[in-house]
Amino acid sequence: MNTDEKHLTIHFNNGTKMDVAFPTQIKNSMGALVEAAKRLLEADKLVIHTDEKVVIVPWASVQHVEASSVPPAALPLGVIKGARIMNP
Repeated sequence: MNTDEKHLTIHFNNGTKMDVAFPTQIKNSMGALVEAAKRLLEADKLVIHTDEKVVIVPWASVQHVEASSVPPAALPLGVIKGARIMNP
């Protein structure tokens, strides 16, 4: 596995899930990373581009998302940081 690679698991309302792996999108700029996270959370859809296709996921169809390797400083205000999930 590439150490620069991030992982995202999208859990859909219908019980299915999609696992996505991708390279780091924004490097060396915490301000840009915070702004990108804010825009992502405010958008009505998630757009994923692969070598073969574009996948558009409306947030209305998503139950929850799990993301790996997100620096706590990149998260917007109001996020509970340092938490542990007790009953996944």
